[in-house]
Amino acid sequence: MARETMEFDVVVVGGGPSGLATALRLRQRAKAMGGDISVCLIEKGAEIGAHILSGAVFDPRALD
Repeated sequence: MARETMEFDVVVVGGGPSGLATALRLRQRAKAMGGDISVCLIEKGAEIGAHILSGAVFDPRALD
C-alpha cells in the first residue's frame, strides 16, 4: 500500500496560543533572514484552537 507523504521543515503539535505563536514566529524569523521554511501545524480538534484549555473542565467562579 502506498501512502502519501509530505515533507516539512518544522512540525508544531498543538494549535493553541503557544503553537500558533511558535509557527508564526518561525515563519517571521525565516523571512527576516531571507529564507523560507514550511511549517505544519497539527491540531487534534476540528479547527485550529478548538482545544485551547486542553480539555480542562473547571468552575469559572474560582476566577472571580
